[in-house]
Amino acid sequence: HIGVRYAHGVTSGTTALYTAMAALGIGPGDEVILPTFTIISCAAAVVRAGAIPVPVDCDPATWNMDLGKVAGAITPRTRAIMAVHIYGLPVEMDAILELAGDHGLKVIEDAAHKHGGFWEGQHVGTIGDIGSFSLQLSKILTAGEGGILTTNNHDIWMKLDALRNCGRRPANAEIDKSAGQYGLEGDLIQSGNYRITDFQAAVLIHQFGRMEAQNSLREENARYLDLLLKEISGVKVMKEDPRESKKAYYNYVFRIDEDVIGMKAKRFRTAFSAEIGFEAESCYQPLNDCTLYRPQTKSRYDLNKIYWE
Repeated sequence: HIGVRYAHGVTSGTTALYTAMAALGIGPGDEVILPTFTIISCAAAVVRAGAIPVPVDCDPATWNMDLGKVAGAITPRTRAIMAVHIYGLPVEMDAILELAGDHGLKVIEDAAHKHGGFWEGQHVGTIGDIGSFSLQLSKILTAGEGGILTTNNHDIWMKLDALRNCGRRPANAEIDKSAGQYGLEGDLIQSGNYRITDFQAAVLIHQFGRMEAQNSLREENARYLDLLLKEISGVKVMKEDPRESKKAYYNYVFRIDEDVIGMKAKRFRTAFSAEIGFEAESCYQPLNDCTLYRPQTKSRYDLNKIYWE
């Protein structure tokens, strides 16, 4: 459907991100650049691989990572950039790819919020080295839980397949055992069972048939809300990019100017929720405000200290 050569179902979007790290050989001492405004799972996948997440600030007009600050975060230890399409708003993927190419970095494209979206005529999730989708219960395409990994690279596909399947290499893979590419004698790689279930897959097949119509309805509703909210002083709708050739909204989001509105965001959400009859949710807590991911003084993470102290 999205024009990618390989796709794997896994147990969750978080599992997908961690598996992507392992497939790209990211490990202790490595750094991965990602937006500070994202779900904690993105940074957790980096830490689980033994690497260090390096959050960069975001553009308030899109809540995606500020591309002007990504270059300044690159060090000799940087191995990859994790581009996260937040709330269905697209990352400028052409700029990310150019920057990654200049520095020899891999690109992991987190499309958990953007099933069915396009960037410059190309499906999101197919633009980086690895694409990652979440199938958690709130997502556009869902089976209650699960994830999907995509890639056009054959070698990466073989590693992803082994990593999700207890470390066993694909049955039809051609392995150079002398190189030990997949672990001991090329037969195994250290991993676990991250396979999606048949039941989840059956649910997804049915859900998939509804996805395009649901995306179209979401876009129609979002454009209507944009039109109305633009007329309200102190309310700012999110920036549109003409290079986004097909939209896919996860949630509808907007910002307020507290000084103009005359109240703090928390109070505004409470009043707004009472008016509309359902809860208006707050956004993600920035990673740099989370205890686990605040800038560390040590050269590596002391996980025992972080978790228990």
